[in-house]
Amino acid sequence: MRALLIDDHALFREGLRLLLRGLNPNVEVLEAGDAASARLALEKHSELDLVLLDLAIPGVEAFELLELSRALQPTVPVVVISANESRFTIERVMALGAQGYVFKSGSGEQLLSALRKVIDGDLVHPASSSTDPVLTERQHEVLQLLERGLSNRDLALALEVAENTVKVHLANIYRALGAVSRTHALARARELGWVRGG
Repeated sequence: MRALLIDDHALFREGLRLLLRGLNPNVEVLEAGDAASARLALEKHSELDLVLLDLAIPGVEAFELLELSRALQPTVPVVVISANESRFTIERVMALGAQGYVFKSGSGEQLLSALRKVIDGDLVHPASSSTDPVLTERQHEVLQLLERGLSNRDLALALEVAENTVKVHLANIYRALGAVSRTHALARARELGWVRGG
């Protein structure tokens, strides 16, 4: 069995590599710690049995590597292992063709159980721990300006605040929406009907 593990934290990859031996003692684990090496591995290794993917990889949009994996290796099951427990993110990941979604907050045995189900051809779709988010009036205002494509500097001018304050607003919005980027936050806001989109 050959698995590709895509995560930017070396310690997590090491722990997961050891854990995967519980799935198959002869497992071969390939690792990618960044977007470039993940792309290379997906293009180069055609005999994969499983892809384990974290969404929060620096230098790449949240769902890009998942979409690339499905495009390059459509028969290989992908399991997303993420700290993001947002219902929107889980549903988006499954809609894009992942076979499973596992929370990083879970136990090793929960992960192995999920992987066994995926290998058997089942989908693993957890219940999210988060409800629909709540934003302040000011954060809604920031979202509307974000939809217009304003930079942080332009946002600061429009809101008559310091640029650092804008960064704080954006960080809070991302956290509330379970988002990892502007694009992701706006997609979530459109889903909720908070912005109209273009």
